[in-house]
Amino acid sequence: MTAVFFNLLTNSIFSLFCGLLVVSFFLWLFRVQTGPWRLFLLSLPFFKIVYDTLRGVPADSVLLSGIDPFMLPPGQQSLEIGAGASQWGPFLNAVFYVRNFSGQEYVSSLGDYLTIWLSREFGSVAPLLILLVAAMVAFTLVFFRIKKGVKFERVRKKDRLNAHALQKISLKFRTIDVYCSKYFSGTPFTGGVLNPYICVPADSLKKLNTDELDAVLKHELGHIRQFDLIMTLFVQVLGDLFWFIPGYKLLSRKIDRLREVVADEWAVKSGASAASLASALIKLKECTSTSGRFILYSAFFREKSLLKVRVNRLIEADGLKPPRMGWQYKGVRYVFALWITTAVLLTTIGGNHTASELKAPDWLTYLLQALGL
Repeated sequence: MTAVFFNLLTNSIFSLFCGLLVVSFFLWLFRVQTGPWRLFLLSLPFFKIVYDTLRGVPADSVLLSGIDPFMLPPGQQSLEIGAGASQWGPFLNAVFYVRNFSGQEYVSSLGDYLTIWLSREFGSVAPLLILLVAAMVAFTLVFFRIKKGVKFERVRKKDRLNAHALQKISLKFRTIDVYCSKYFSGTPFTGGVLNPYICVPADSLKKLNTDELDAVLKHELGHIRQFDLIMTLFVQVLGDLFWFIPGYKLLSRKIDRLREVVADEWAVKSGASAASLASALIKLKECTSTSGRFILYSAFFREKSLLKVRVNRLIEADGLKPPRMGWQYKGVRYVFALWITTAVLLTTIGGNHTASELKAPDWLTYLLQALGL
């Protein structure tokens, strides 16, 4: 069991890179502009990590079959590289195979090779020790994130009792509580899922005129409308569990920055003045946040590079090249989005599953059966 978990953790690194590779190609191919669709596609690599981990290690892998690929003579191992499209969507595969002395073929992965090599060189306890360290760090990160979040929410609810209510905003089946806080300082922030709120610190409220405040609130409503908090939590907790994946934080930071731009666009489409929102951004960049504040989602990052990008997009013509390959048509986007999603899930580079397994995944078969097809 230790070897299986170690294998899955190792291959999770390749899962993220696989998903990012496929998504990057399609972003370029269709020239997907900054917006909700780009945000959705860039989120797919995170789901691939979970999907590949839940699929587990195949029964015919060298790891579960007890085969040591390092003991086999030359010619018994091969690498199959392929690309194409099945009935479910496009795929890209680079799969290792091992043949035993009787000619039977077994699927292998980079995780298998690393697990077996560590056991050979340092003993079977080596993968276990690494796994334990990884698990301890992961659960420590998750524990402190939850602890900090609970502590913050306790303080926020206590502060809400003495805060000044500004307004109530209805958004579909939810009512957003907008209030002014004298305890918190810094930029406005939002939270909550079923009972969302928007907290506007008193110091930031003093800096904004009526139009700027309206633009800020619409920006926050953009986050609430798109349930950004849920995705933020998912990415953060997943990052804690898979903290060892190189480049994970870089990609998650890119996603966070993109969410801000998308929320800006939604605010403007909802009637906010682009000039007022840009003005609010500039005014709020000097606000100092409350020490120790736990904000899962703060609408106004003070990073100079992001601030410049957002202000430029609001006050200038974006000058972006139009989409291509039919992406500009709504119906085509939905079809291709499903196609790309499948492509991300089916692609493997050095992973556990064979091309034939990926071309006809069980989950799609079960889904069709459930639909009576």
